[in-house]
Amino acid sequence: MTQTTTLEQVRQPAPSTEVVNMFSAAGFALAQRIAQAYQTANAVPAAFRSTITKREKQGNEYYDVEVPNPAALGNCIVAIETAQAVGMSITAVMQNANVIEGRLSWSGKFVIAAINASRRFSPLRFRIKNRGRITASYKEKGQWNRDQRRYDMVEKSVEIDDIECVAWAYVMEGGRRTEEIIEGTPVSIKMAVEEGWYSKPGSKWQTELKHLMLQYRAGSFFGNIHAPDIVMGMGRSTEEIEDVIDAVPNTGDSIEVSVEELRRAQAARPASRPAPADVTDVEPRDAQPEATHTNAKAEADALAQGAAADATTPQPGQPDPAAEDVGLDAAKVEAQINAAKDIQVLDLAGDSIDGVADLSERARLQQIYQARRLSMTSQQQRAAVTTRRRMAAPE
Repeated sequence: MTQTTTLEQVRQPAPSTEVVNMFSAAGFALAQRIAQAYQTANAVPAAFRSTITKREKQGNEYYDVEVPNPAALGNCIVAIETAQAVGMSITAVMQNANVIEGRLSWSGKFVIAAINASRRFSPLRFRIKNRGRITASYKEKGQWNRDQRRYDMVEKSVEIDDIECVAWAYVMEGGRRTEEIIEGTPVSIKMAVEEGWYSKPGSKWQTELKHLMLQYRAGSFFGNIHAPDIVMGMGRSTEEIEDVIDAVPNTGDSIEVSVEELRRAQAARPASRPAPADVTDVEPRDAQPEATHTNAKAEADALAQGAAADATTPQPGQPDPAAEDVGLDAAKVEAQINAAKDIQVLDLAGDSIDGVADLSERARLQQIYQARRLSMTSQQQRAAVTTRRRMAAPE
């Protein structure tokens, strides 16, 4: 059997499936190229730039001098890996993360935004109360003690209005607000004094912005206690995988099938069926061209609509579907594959292909799945290349 190659296919190179991967040579090289583009930008914080401004004394005058930042490339790669892990854009990670003692720490407003976007809680609210005038004590670094080879700590006190702020929210279940209220750790001006936030040079805790600082810190404490997975996943809750996916429109309605439903169906099928194929590889195997996928999708849509209409009326002489195990409905699995918005959901739908009893349908669904996955991977790669070119373009 010979394979025909057209002139158009020779002119157009195959789409690249290269993605960022810290454990492959090509993926790590791509991460370095992206990092090099970012470290030349002025629109990122200083920790990610190749050069930083440092104030140096020359004679009796001080001047701002541009000096190399050897940690810029490494910091950019850390930000790229973090963005990939939490499902965010690289720019958003850089703009909202602070490098503090070797760790990426999220800003308070970023944590609040992540919690509000998660839909696990209602939007965060803050209860602020003035507990009156008090005297708070704190310790400050004093003179160097040569005998003990350390600084002496001097105890000081300051009079403050002890304002307390508590972040709270209602728990959401199934998209509806419940009456259950969750509260975070109280944050107060007294805490700011005792922890050393108040006495730092240029501290906003001593100005009229103290109310904003209280809310930012209270929101961060709420996220660290009640929703650390949301903060690390940028709004993705542990229940997100159970969300209903709209499949193929059918006379004004939609077929709604949850991922959890597919999983339960997989667990219930007989053990005699072959094990599911591994479809989690980054590079798809036996993928069809994108044009084949387009034709398959159009045909799949028509089949899915017809199957959904026929499913409501049992035909005479047919056995009761509940009386025997006929496997998963091929039309529904196909609709899940076509409706997937990202690779994670697509892979979950692809895992259900082996639940289809008809071997010919199973082979057809595998082809549609592989073509769909190749298309998604190519789109992600093209978007990454476009971003890199845009960042590297001259002013």
